[in-house]
Amino acid sequence: MAGFVIGLDLGGTKIATCLMDKSGSIVKKVTVPTLAIEGPDAVISRMKSSVYEVMKQANVKKKDIVAMGVGSPGPLDAKNGVIKNPPNLPGWVEVPLRDELYNEFKLPIIIENDANAAALGENLYGSGKGMKNFMYITISTGIGGGVVADGKLFKGANGNAVEIGHTTINFQGPLCGCGNKGCWEAYASGTALARFMREGIESGKTTIIKDIEDVKNIKAEHVFAAAKQGDKFARELVDMEGYYLGVGLANMANSFNPDCIAMGGGITHEWDLFYDRMIEVMREKALKANVENLKVVKATLGSDVGVVGAAAVAWGLV
Repeated sequence: MAGFVIGLDLGGTKIATCLMDKSGSIVKKVTVPTLAIEGPDAVISRMKSSVYEVMKQANVKKKDIVAMGVGSPGPLDAKNGVIKNPPNLPGWVEVPLRDELYNEFKLPIIIENDANAAALGENLYGSGKGMKNFMYITISTGIGGGVVADGKLFKGANGNAVEIGHTTINFQGPLCGCGNKGCWEAYASGTALARFMREGIESGKTTIIKDIEDVKNIKAEHVFAAAKQGDKFARELVDMEGYYLGVGLANMANSFNPDCIAMGGGITHEWDLFYDRMIEVMREKALKANVENLKVVKATLGSDVGVVGAAAVAWGLV
C-alpha cells in the first residue's frame, strides 16, 4: 500500500514525531519538548504542530497520510483513546487524546501504551525481526515492557498488560513509586541503583563517588562510572543490579516464554558491566525449558524505539 503513517511518541520530557513509509523507514523526524507542566491543551497543540512540521519537511500532503499512531505513558484506555492519569504528565486526567487528534486530522488513529508500541517496533524493525514470541524491556528511570505473543501484541483486558516493573520481587522490600513494596522497579531500575548508592553512603560505606557527584544528585550513571574506576562498593551494587535484573528476567521467561528478550533504556548503555551476572541468575532461577534456547539481546532501535513503535501500530490500522 502506498502512503505514509505518522508516529508520535509522547514522553514526559519530549515528543518525537516521525513520518514512516511502508518499508519501515523513517522519512523525517522532529523532536520538541513536552513541557508537560503547561497542561494537556498546550501539549496536544505541540503534537499537532509537530505533525504538520514533519509533513512540511518531507513535502508530504495530508492526503498521503493513511493513519496515525501514538505511544503514550499509561495508564490509559487504549480502546477509547483516553489517557487516564500518567504520573509523568501532570494534569492529564481522562484526556480524550484520540478524539482531539481525530478532530484535527480526520485519520484512523490508535493510542497505544508506549512500552507495547516499542515492543512492536523492535519486533518488526529491530532485534526481534521474524520472531513470533518476543519481549521488549526498557530499564531506565523505571522498568517497562511489552510482549508480542504469536505475532500479536499482548495487551490484556484494557491495554495495560505487562506492567512488569510492578511485579513483586520482595513483598517486604522498599517502597515503589506506585505505592507497593518490593516491585522489580524498586530493585533494578536506574533510580533504584542510585538510591542504593545514596543509602550506602548515608550508612557509612566508603566510595569514591562522593568525589564524582554531590550525594543528593547521584544517578545510575555515576555508580557505573565509579565501578569502572574500581570502586569496591559501586562494583558490589552493579553486581546486585545484575542479580535483580536476572531475577526479573527469570520471572519474565517463566511467564511469557519468549524466543527473545530485547533490552533497551539507559541502563543498557553499561550492558557489559552486568550482563554475565544477569544471565547467570536468570538461568539459575528460571525453568530450564524456558531459558535453554532463550536469547537476551540489546535492543537495536535505540532512542527511536518509541516513535518507530508508534508508527508500527499505525500500520496495523490499514
